[in-house]
Amino acid sequence: MGFKRKHSRVDVGCAGRLQRGSLSAPCKVLDVSESGVRLESRLFVKSGDVLQFRIELEGGKSLACELEVIHLRTPKLGAKIISISPEDRERLTHILDDHIQNSFSRG
Repeated sequence: MGFKRKHSRVDVGCAGRLQRGSLSAPCKVLDVSESGVRLESRLFVKSGDVLQFRIELEGGKSLACELEVIHLRTPKLGAKIISISPEDRERLTHILDDHIQNSFSRG
């Protein structure tokens, strides 16, 4: 029986930043969903690590949240969102909605 995701992923391919304690490193955001992200980064992490994550959005806005690493295949990692502000949750929802709308309009 196959594994079913709760939320669909959206390919974004934008730059972000990860931080664990005093260590910080750039990352590439491969895809994002309402519940998590898939990233590529050279920051050394282990499964279960909690990271601070930030991406810069259009219009000078940013989105920040706290992630927990749940899947690791260096340099790629999958992480679930464990803490996000209501404002950043709304920004994330807009990113996903815009992407879905654009996908259908290209149809």
